[in-house]
Amino acid sequence: MNNPRLLPYLLGLAALVYCPQVAAAADNAEVRALFKNHCIECHGPDAQEAKIRLDTLQFPSASLDNAHVWSRVVNAVERGEMPPDTQDQPSDQEKRTLIAGIVKTVSSSVERPVSLRRLNRQEYENTIHDLLGVDVPLVDLLPEDGSVQGFDKGADGLSFSSVLMEEYLKAANVAFDAAIRRIKPLPPETRRADLMAIKENIDSVDKKKGGVIEIDGSLVKFTPGWPPARIDSAHPIEDGIYRCRVAIWPHEPNQRTISVALYVGSLFGPDTQDFVGIFDASGTPKEPRVIEFTRRMQAGDTIHIVPRVWPEHVTWRDKFETRPGVGIAWVETYGPLDQSFPSESTKKLFGDVDTITMKEEWPVWMRHRKNVKSHSVDSTDPKNDLVRMLKDFIPRAFRRPVSEEEMQPFIDLALNRLEKGRTFEQAARSGVTVVLCAPQFLLVNRKPVVDDYTIASRMSYFLWSTMPDEELLKLASEGKLSDPVVRHQQVARMIADPKIENFVNDFTGQWLDLREIEFTTPDKKLYPEYDPLLLEAMLGETRNFFDHVLHEDLSVTNFVDSDWTFVNQRLADHYGLDEVRGHEKFQKVKLPADSVRGGVLTQASVLKVTANGTTTSPVIRGVWVLDKILGRPAPPPPPGVPAVEPDIRGATTIRQQLDKHRSNAECASCHKRIDPAGFALEEFDAIGGQRDFYRSVGEGKKIEGNKSYRQGPDVETFSQLADGREFADFKSYRKCLVDDRPLVVRAMAEKLLVYATGRQVGLPQRQSTDAIVAASRDHDCGLQSMIQAVVDSDLFLAP
Repeated sequence: MNNPRLLPYLLGLAALVYCPQVAAAADNAEVRALFKNHCIECHGPDAQEAKIRLDTLQFPSASLDNAHVWSRVVNAVERGEMPPDTQDQPSDQEKRTLIAGIVKTVSSSVERPVSLRRLNRQEYENTIHDLLGVDVPLVDLLPEDGSVQGFDKGADGLSFSSVLMEEYLKAANVAFDAAIRRIKPLPPETRRADLMAIKENIDSVDKKKGGVIEIDGSLVKFTPGWPPARIDSAHPIEDGIYRCRVAIWPHEPNQRTISVALYVGSLFGPDTQDFVGIFDASGTPKEPRVIEFTRRMQAGDTIHIVPRVWPEHVTWRDKFETRPGVGIAWVETYGPLDQSFPSESTKKLFGDVDTITMKEEWPVWMRHRKNVKSHSVDSTDPKNDLVRMLKDFIPRAFRRPVSEEEMQPFIDLALNRLEKGRTFEQAARSGVTVVLCAPQFLLVNRKPVVDDYTIASRMSYFLWSTMPDEELLKLASEGKLSDPVVRHQQVARMIADPKIENFVNDFTGQWLDLREIEFTTPDKKLYPEYDPLLLEAMLGETRNFFDHVLHEDLSVTNFVDSDWTFVNQRLADHYGLDEVRGHEKFQKVKLPADSVRGGVLTQASVLKVTANGTTTSPVIRGVWVLDKILGRPAPPPPPGVPAVEPDIRGATTIRQQLDKHRSNAECASCHKRIDPAGFALEEFDAIGGQRDFYRSVGEGKKIEGNKSYRQGPDVETFSQLADGREFADFKSYRKCLVDDRPLVVRAMAEKLLVYATGRQVGLPQRQSTDAIVAASRDHDCGLQSMIQAVVDSDLFLAP
């Protein structure tokens, strides 16, 4: 129902304008006195153009939005960067007084940021899935969401427009269609493909295409390339949920662990393939390993079986060794397992009542079935069924009780369609799709007063990125979520629920930029060891690491320094760790005492997303650390200043280029904060390997046994922080970060607050952030304890 006449109605509902009021201008005499004694000499009338004038700097007011400037002042004082060493230093007590005075005055001058926002597109998809019981993809039907302070949860990045409303209508129609099974399913059956009984596979062996052979009735594949292992006789012949089984074994592993990556999707269309996982091959041709999983598949979908061999067999290096590969004996699918007709999702939407029927409609041509007819949803009591289903659906969609008066416009719209001759299903579609585009559905934190239902939604979208479940809504109906003890119990329950994976993947994807890990592909000449197995291992380490910190309530300082991590064999080889076998499962390992690894900064995933695939830049990585780890984002570069591009031909070092860059006074003030962290991280290359020298494709010393790249200039990691502390390498820099524990902990509290509330968090919210840190301190600032404190925060519970 893409009806343009509905758009004015929907836009009228969505056009909610919030104009936060800013308090009257304030001042603080104590702050001014400390400025006069320690700062005005450099930051007064004679200040250089690039410096902040503290003698004339006013506190925020209704007409002056400059809290970010005051934030820079506080940051400089806290880090000991100002006053400079050449000036008289304030005492520690004076510094505390200055910071507290600025925070208090700025906080009282700035109104609390609004929390009203719409669902982002991932939350929209998750909510539709849970509401209707479907799993149709919807994310790509909607425009990309904006990001505010690193997350797509902020009101400023989630605006409305007429174009967006039209896309919501289209997505709602797709979801409505997915809730209705049109054709009676076939009885479940087993479809099996014995690999060497399929002509295309036989032809591949006979023609020696793609390096495949036949052994004991199995197809042995050596590379992930063409041709694929064809399993046509196992393809599902209609849509549904299938139990899949794949029998594999390792061929000539030669001390290697041979694995496969399994995907489900169309035969031609890698962008639509669903990644199942990595599995280690074991067994023999007669007794292979059987991998079993369940997936929704469409008619004609296949299981893609992609070998993952590490170390990769290279002819010139392994010429005396037989080539390893994966033996694929057979593949089976059994289904469809979902046999209900009407489907469970249809009954969930329309109700499981006798008056709802499936009406035969037009014939449908199907290659494998004859005399098949499509069905629509019908009713023997259409008016009453429309009212009943919408009265059931609307409160579930709006995630709270809804009055008769609020529901009536949606019901009237559906009844009007019915009265004008539309079918029962068409009328129901009108009502349901408009509900799914209504602000009561699309908006989070819509009510001006925070009640228990608002708290339920906030907790659910914080930790699950979807609508509240029955238990949360039941507690809300009983008024119990206002009790912090009950909220803490629910946080523990929600973290133990499998849906917490949404939080782990989404938070790390945005906080650590893991969403961007595939945006660049490492240069094959510079990084020949990079392969898809390593990419998959990178993500696995960081997600398992974060999940462990969360479930065990470990201190968030583990994100900076830990003596453990999670690796599989591929990643352990990359890191130079011993005694880890298998690519399938990640193992928690204790790191050697002299290991440079530990914390997220040394994880290959982070080191890859902070590089461009070819080179690393201290500037990019330094900016990343300031924002993600220390919560001190660097300002954008001045206009007209060119970026520093590392020289991959090895003629000059990045340090030499940055030394020249910092000769510009405008650049120097920021680069003294940015560059040190970046120089420390130069110890790691673009795929997270530790290095002593840069790889070069031009000048440099030849490396024996390496035909891909040369040895370029040595890596130089020493530097000095803006507060004067020096370090020689990454290990000593990490000690500086450990010493900066209060900044690291506060930064994490700020990230969690932004993600949980959708509000912008900065200096004016410092008191709320510090309250979260204080509340979690008895548990060593554990991540789970910090989340408990977030759901008790004034920013989480306020309108």
